[in-house]
Amino acid sequence: MADRVVVAGGGASGLAAAIFAAERGASVTILEHKDRVGKKILMTGNGRCNLTNMSDVRGKYYSSDTDSLNRIYDTLVRFDAAKTRDFFRRLGLYTKEKRDGGVYPVSEQASIVLDVLRSACDRLGVRIRTDCEVTAVRPERNGGTVCVTQYVRTDQDPHERKSSQTVVKYDRLILAMGGKAAPVSGSDGSGYALAKKLGHSVIEPLPALVQLRCSGAFFKALSGVRAQGEIRLLIDGAEAACEEGELQLTDYGVSGIPVFQLSRLASRAIHDKRQCEAGINFIPYDSISDLEKMDDGICGAFSHKTAEEFLAGMVHKKIAAVVCKQIGITPGATVGQTGAGKIQKCLKMLSDFRVRITAPNPFEHAQVCCGGVPLGEVDENFMSRRCRDIYLVGELLDCDGICGGYNLQWAWATGAIAGTAAALREDKR
Repeated sequence: MADRVVVAGGGASGLAAAIFAAERGASVTILEHKDRVGKKILMTGNGRCNLTNMSDVRGKYYSSDTDSLNRIYDTLVRFDAAKTRDFFRRLGLYTKEKRDGGVYPVSEQASIVLDVLRSACDRLGVRIRTDCEVTAVRPERNGGTVCVTQYVRTDQDPHERKSSQTVVKYDRLILAMGGKAAPVSGSDGSGYALAKKLGHSVIEPLPALVQLRCSGAFFKALSGVRAQGEIRLLIDGAEAACEEGELQLTDYGVSGIPVFQLSRLASRAIHDKRQCEAGINFIPYDSISDLEKMDDGICGAFSHKTAEEFLAGMVHKKIAAVVCKQIGITPGATVGQTGAGKIQKCLKMLSDFRVRITAPNPFEHAQVCCGGVPLGEVDENFMSRRCRDIYLVGELLDCDGICGGYNLQWAWATGAIAGTAAALREDKR
């Protein structure tokens, strides 16, 4: 009889694990909490699914310590972006690489990614059970059992569900239940609770790749503004990160890819009760550098313009209006009336607009989360060092990457390695 491999969670890492295990002869069952597998895959890359990234992975991931980061990079050498592309090509999906190294389906449809994964599961005989919740894991000397609450929707009311209790036996169990980000996709954090019951520790999961909430009543006036700029993250006054690109200003704070890239550091710092601040440069252009030398003569050339009109030649007019108000320039006051001193103060503020970061947006808005089970608690094949025959993969582990396909690459890599090991018993002791 083929080894029974049970995969708890039907997201990216779970589907990859199931396919690799089934291809190597295992009898595989996926237990999925939601009514269908792969919901989060459909949400990635704004529906286009950034599968992976061909760029160097160094510096693109975070974890709790240097040893953990080395484990991440060792994993991504074993199953890199090229192998991910080969995997999907084998399933019938053609991909293309963009200028930034991001890899997408040729059709740029996330739905086709899920289609080929589900098709592979069907072809390999992987059983998929949806609407079921893993409530407990009971390890035994060899393998163990999974306690499952199975929900069935009634014909009378599609929102009403009846439940029954079942037990599923396994020779190998792969926990691929995700983190807490985007709970609508099924990531409810239940995998962390199971990991704790199995003897694992869990670094507090926090939102990452997420918008940041900031103090300041002026944000309501800036809501909807998009601006090319540079954002620095300062933790306890020291610069921790700097990103450049399109910033999106909202009624509560800041968003956009540059903000997402440093949000992980902000989340952790705020959780640790450290002071977090952002310094935004709205004019990071060489052509404007000479404005620092502005004197009364330059001001004289624009003395007839209002201060807001003058600044609006460099930045969005809503930003210009907010800065003028912050400096104390009367609405309608001309450059000549305002004077070079205050104009210089405006320019300085535009190049280093400081705001206090109060919190990340909640998990509902996050693409991934940081934290999870420490990488030192699993071996090189992601089998638990606490409970043999149990593997932990994907976002359940303390690893998170920046935007650009890096988090999906971690999911494919950990799923492929764990699924292969679970089927072949490469780690049997």
